[in-house]
Amino acid sequence: MNKKPSNFLYACGLVLSLSLFCVISMSGQTLPFDSMVNFKEDGAGDYSVVWPAKEREIPAYQFKDDTQLEKIVISEGVVSIGEYAFLGCKNLKEVVLPSTLKNIGEGAFRECTSLISLDIPRGVTKIPAYMCVWDSALQYVNLPSTVVDIGRGAFSFCKSLQEIKLPSRLKHIGPNAFNRCESLKEVVVPDSMEELESYAFAGCHALRKATLPANNKMLGELIFIECPNLREIVCLSPNPPVFDCDSPLFDWSEEDMYKKCKLTILPSSKSKYKKAIVWNLFFSE
Repeated sequence: MNKKPSNFLYACGLVLSLSLFCVISMSGQTLPFDSMVNFKEDGAGDYSVVWPAKEREIPAYQFKDDTQLEKIVISEGVVSIGEYAFLGCKNLKEVVLPSTLKNIGEGAFRECTSLISLDIPRGVTKIPAYMCVWDSALQYVNLPSTVVDIGRGAFSFCKSLQEIKLPSRLKHIGPNAFNRCESLKEVVVPDSMEELESYAFAGCHALRKATLPANNKMLGELIFIECPNLREIVCLSPNPPVFDCDSPLFDWSEEDMYKKCKLTILPSSKSKYKKAIVWNLFFSE
């Protein structure tokens, strides 16, 4: 004889079902719903998430491909964001990071194509590889003075990024870090730079002026390839920097750029630059 389940068992089953639904529907999130985040839909209909301070780290891939997420507020006390934590959050428009944040994982905000701005707190010293690659709406990034390293491809294909102020203590810019930042108009690489790697500003079509560090540290290959509107390069190093593999600044098919682009150097160093490999191309008739 079949019996109907008791109200208690039915209620337990309902709660369990709802709990499973909450976890499963969160695009790969792994922590229990009630211990993980607070969700709310504000008056404008935005789908927001508050990550609580008691969860001091956001796990890798935590919000991967969550296309509902529009705003994330990470509470004070959180210290780490895992790699690719917000990968593919295509409707994420706003990110609020805590002052306690120390580490951001590789590709943390990759392919967040609606993200407009990002304010990095002072506790962060390294911008990881591919952090914002393909963030096509990103217009503004605030990098604190504490940042000393920008990783490979960190801002590649951020085609709306018009301006970036590089920290005065920055030591390393990885390859392709700003590749295809098609709206970037000017860049000043600080004198603290120890390694500016290959293709760092390749494909920056709107770039008009670039200032290289006033030191003679080695420069990477083809730093300004496919930057057709670059009209001035400033290099105030008394001694001409050398290039990795004696690579030119531009591609071999862009030889006319050495005539279109003005080289600004110290007058006292002109004779040295005229004899130096690559730099001498600016002085050829």
